[in-house]
Amino acid sequence: MTFDLNKYADEIANSQYDRIDRDWIEEGTHIIRIESCSGFKGQNKGNDMVVMEGEIVSTDSEKQKASDKVKHIWSLSGVDAWKVKRNLSQLKSLVTATLPKEVAGAVTADVVAQAISGGHEAIVCGALIKVIAKVKVSKNEREFLSYSFMNAPTEVTPSGWTVTETLESDDNSEEVPF
Repeated sequence: MTFDLNKYADEIANSQYDRIDRDWIEEGTHIIRIESCSGFKGQNKGNDMVVMEGEIVSTDSEKQKASDKVKHIWSLSGVDAWKVKRNLSQLKSLVTATLPKEVAGAVTADVVAQAISGGHEAIVCGALIKVIAKVKVSKNEREFLSYSFMNAPTEVTPSGWTVTETLESDDNSEEVPF
């Protein structure tokens, strides 16, 4: 008896893409290239959430390194009002960090909707952001990670170094940066 893949071809073509395994953003200062951003309803409680997925380009973390795949999720319902307010502020910071400085102050609801929805098609995709995650202690003496989202420096390469060297081509007619 032979195996016929054709009987599964339609099901495979119509299935969802498998998710990339990603870690939570850990303590440290990170430059992250956003790869996806979208809103969804949580499966357990039906809470409204936004997830940002990306790749670390540069970091000072001892736990994470450049090229690690990471994620961050914001709950917009089903949590305390102060958490919703904080999450909304962080999402606005995320959006403004990806916009040109000339227009970052003019964030509208339409800009936010386009920026953080659509998965891999979201406007923020491809942008570099700087994320600072610091360990803090709550009033109840419990440790937690506090996140800040801001503009990334403009001179960042995948290794975290600023490019200053060039390679010359074989005919010496032009320099090729790397």
